[in-house]
Amino acid sequence: MDIYAGITDNQQPFSEGDAAFEIELDVQGDQESGFHTKNDPRPGQQWHRDDITQKKGAIGVKCNMTDVIHGGFSETSDDYYMTLVVLLFRFDVRKNTRRISRADITVNFFGHNENDPYSRPEVYDISFNDAFCLVEKKHSESITRGASGTAGLTAAQMAELSASLNWEKTTTREVNSYTTIVGNTYRRGFGFGGNNQANWILKENDEHQTGIPVALRAGILLKRSDEMPFKCDVRINIKADIRSQIEDFFGFFRPKDDLVLFNPKERISQRKLGAVDSHQLDKKNLSKFNLEAVSDVTFLRFRDEALKGV
Repeated sequence: MDIYAGITDNQQPFSEGDAAFEIELDVQGDQESGFHTKNDPRPGQQWHRDDITQKKGAIGVKCNMTDVIHGGFSETSDDYYMTLVVLLFRFDVRKNTRRISRADITVNFFGHNENDPYSRPEVYDISFNDAFCLVEKKHSESITRGASGTAGLTAAQMAELSASLNWEKTTTREVNSYTTIVGNTYRRGFGFGGNNQANWILKENDEHQTGIPVALRAGILLKRSDEMPFKCDVRINIKADIRSQIEDFFGFFRPKDDLVLFNPKERISQRKLGAVDSHQLDKKNLSKFNLEAVSDVTFLRFRDEALKGV
């Protein structure tokens, strides 16, 4: 698991336009900011779409599937199969006065028959499956306590009072604040069985208001009982400043993206953004795959090789 952080000299905490709102990317956006991402209609080409969703504008959001690998659950079990899915989420703020303070990501999986509880894959494990502190920042906070009853006094009276009383005391303490990511799995749409939803919440450092990371890469391990096709949808809700709401997300309807279709029996093309090292992979024993190998959080990217932000 790689975690990097960087702050440039001209990056300032945001204080103007902090009124916030929530956006669901598959519900609305302006006519230029995104489009309905569809599956390739050609026979045999509709499986394993790598371009999951995207939205352009002052705030840009993308999700790509960098890797998908079907294999066995373990060498000692022929009853179950497993699939590794790696997703890359990008959050690009193109104006200095804009900020994303929170992102809520949900990935829901369904079987080939969406209403059949026995055909859906189970979310066996995910990256960042807990609460994580990504960045700890410390600053000194000064606290001044004064004598009561000083309101309305003249400068001379204040001087006399200060000469007779130790009325001012300043103390300094260290204050910790964090950028966080919380991951979990849930059962959605069914009353029993395994979890079929992966969820991550990215929250900015409330004290410094420097926004969420610009990228998150996360893996999902799916436990399957058969080799039948299955599907998923990806939803991203973001909370941003009010100016971004006015510029990018006012009053236009956007249809939902197509569901992403998986077929364990179909050949998977080479991925341009592949994250999985083939030397770390045992396709017959995917339940033992270490998800930290593909887990990654990026705060800033630098051109200088001395600083890495990927």
